[in-house]
Amino acid sequence: MKFIASALQPRPTSASARLAVALTLAVGALAFGGCSSISVQRDIETIVTMAPEPVMVKQGQEFRAAEAAAQHLAGAQAFRGVGDSMEPLYVSGTAIVVMPCEYSQLRAGMSVVYVNHNGRGVAHVLTNEMPGGWIAQGVNNQDEDSDLVTANNLVGVITQAYASADTLMRREIASRAALKAASRLASARSQLVLNLPKAGAADMVAALQDGTR
Repeated sequence: MKFIASALQPRPTSASARLAVALTLAVGALAFGGCSSISVQRDIETIVTMAPEPVMVKQGQEFRAAEAAAQHLAGAQAFRGVGDSMEPLYVSGTAIVVMPCEYSQLRAGMSVVYVNHNGRGVAHVLTNEMPGGWIAQGVNNQDEDSDLVTANNLVGVITQAYASADTLMRREIASRAALKAASRLASARSQLVLNLPKAGAADMVAALQDGTR
């Protein structure tokens, strides 16, 4: 997705903005900490899982909702994207909230906004880090962007999204990812119980049951 806005510029990162982004990025780091590069075709599930799920609003209210959310976040900016380059992740017209972040915090699979050589804002996914910057690509694009994402043109990471329409593919992918995550959690709990002494295992089972009610 792209944005036509003369005021679109990278902003310095305040302490409160860094904290908000750090909390957002922590989720991705826990699940995909070892991921240094991705393919938008092969790793679409990873991309969907890391990107914020669009909140459904009435048609025509997308940007207003994003703008209202951004007002409560230090350094945040709201944009309304156009184009199908981010489908099935985000349909054209989706409004996003972008938080400034340190360049060193970027990771493969993140959906970010940067300013390209034409001065336009671009919302695409980071795929691979190069010596001169990050390669970005639209989820629905066959080719990588010609511009690298650098510390100088980075606007921030997408932390919220608002749309009046979603895609069936995104919902299906998100559902599969959620089931896998639940399965991994159940497996980890079972393994923990098996490795405990008998008395401790019984206590752990009771604790886990209480925690899931």
